[in-house]
Amino acid sequence: MAVKKHCSADLRQPRVMIQTLGCAKNTVDSETLAGLLKQGGFEYVERESQADVVVVNTCGFIDDAKIESIQVMLEAVRWKQARKGRRVFAMGCLTQRDGPEIRAELPELDGVFGIGEWGGMLSALGANPLSIAESSNVTMFSGNAGPGSAYHRISDGCSHACAFCAIPQMRGLYRSEPLDKLVDEAKLLARTGVKELLIIGQETTSYGVDLYRKRMLVELCNRLSDIEGIEWIRILYAHPPSAPPHFMTELARVPKLAPYLDFPVEHASPKMLKLMNRKTTAAKMKASIDAFRDGRQDVCVRTTVLVGFPGETDQDFDDLYRFMEDVKFERAGVFTYSPQTGTAGAELPDRVEEGVALDRLDRLMKLQKQICLDRHKSLVGFEIPVLIERNLRDASWGRSAWDAPDIDARVRVRGTLSPGVLHMVKVTGAAAYQLDAVPVQSESLSRSDACGNFALPVLSH
Repeated sequence: MAVKKHCSADLRQPRVMIQTLGCAKNTVDSETLAGLLKQGGFEYVERESQADVVVVNTCGFIDDAKIESIQVMLEAVRWKQARKGRRVFAMGCLTQRDGPEIRAELPELDGVFGIGEWGGMLSALGANPLSIAESSNVTMFSGNAGPGSAYHRISDGCSHACAFCAIPQMRGLYRSEPLDKLVDEAKLLARTGVKELLIIGQETTSYGVDLYRKRMLVELCNRLSDIEGIEWIRILYAHPPSAPPHFMTELARVPKLAPYLDFPVEHASPKMLKLMNRKTTAAKMKASIDAFRDGRQDVCVRTTVLVGFPGETDQDFDDLYRFMEDVKFERAGVFTYSPQTGTAGAELPDRVEEGVALDRLDRLMKLQKQICLDRHKSLVGFEIPVLIERNLRDASWGRSAWDAPDIDARVRVRGTLSPGVLHMVKVTGAAAYQLDAVPVQSESLSRSDACGNFALPVLSH
């Protein structure tokens, strides 16, 4: 996973670099800290060689993430030891769960903080938390996702107990952010040029159940659709048991909803879903997906699945494979299971051999690659909107309405177009994870065009 570095400028305090590991939720946490420190007069730099302080925002979701977080902390300690006066702090999911162990193993760290411990972090860095809190108008729920895009975190924590996941241990129970505050922050983002809001949380479809005693995601998205300048609202981290068909039908009707849904099914075998404590069935998930697709025929549904969970037999995998063949997700990620301390899955017998799990992953990825290729070939000749993110040599690179940052396909457009702006392009070539295109107009799209008033191909299923 990439290390992201946040920077700004002010000359009154020590220079700080924040290294962010993991998912978009960590990006939001890092940018919250960066905003708070900016209020305290700190200077932010991009390179360690320029910094007096490095803050490592750790990830602890899977073993690879934990290993990388430890490696980055060790590198930061070596950086500290190379020059007197440098300081290193750690924060994030891994420190939330394993803080005492990290303090014991890495005493060279100047501070170890859990999630949201802003007061302690600010004090350790030499800022006055009270004065910052009184004067700050820092956005607390959003993080940069690239030119023209922002992650908009609507909740934190999770009250589900999936057997493979340690998120509730690290981020606590589900907590929705107040709807009006989310709308106000989105208005601020729109005024800075943000066109796309990526709605994130540990799971987004339960938004509002704690504050308002009912699901409020549709209401929130309708309110966000009213904001001038916002063109795409992209839903990530939907939770299938919290997304029945009638809810999906309503969601599909949101005016500015991007034709996209991230819907992690994890598995389809009845036995595996029960062992994973997913509290749903393959038939129920299929019904919800069908309802969303029926509501908007141009949609892309993305999923993630987990293979190699304890007890998974060849028959269980065949159930999952057939489900993937039947549903034909437009996008998918496949992962092998790694046991997480403190979860129910870590205590289960009948572990799956690593080689078997990797073979199953490979089979699913081959299936998914062909599905993606077929989908992309069906787009050749059509005109689609693309959000341009960067220019490289004689081409512009961006994302279609069917693609989220970092995890999905990319579009290469001939020529140089303005980043952070939606442009209409014509698809000229297709690969499994990339489209080639040419611009069909030099100006950016109007609001009505960006919202869907163009001829999209119907993605047959």
